[in-house]
Amino acid sequence: MGYINAAHRGIAYGDGYLQGDGELGQLVKIAGNDLFAVNTDPATPSFGILIKGYKSGEMPGIYCMGGVYETDVFEGTVHAADLLKASTNGRLTAGIGEGDLAVAQAISVSGGTLKFRLLV
Repeated sequence: MGYINAAHRGIAYGDGYLQGDGELGQLVKIAGNDLFAVNTDPATPSFGILIKGYKSGEMPGIYCMGGVYETDVFEGTVHAADLLKASTNGRLTAGIGEGDLAVAQAISVSGGTLKFRLLV
């Protein structure tokens, strides 16, 4: 089972509603007035990262505005200092390309755990 731990938490936003289901560690974008959706487009600005899984219509907890976190919910090969973006599954991944927006920076990766600094 995945986890996300706040080592040095930024802001935790807990207002609004989720459009569609979301899983722990997925990045979210603003989809409307107090409405959020999982962000599966690395070129679309992310608002933050889900604290846990939520069903459509629920009020999500979202880490945003910085902080340092660790998680086992990410995709691909990530190295320390890599800038991270949203994957097509809404998870953190490396490989920033032209037009992609960085949402985090890797601090360390060890034993399947990613420690990162949230940039959004």
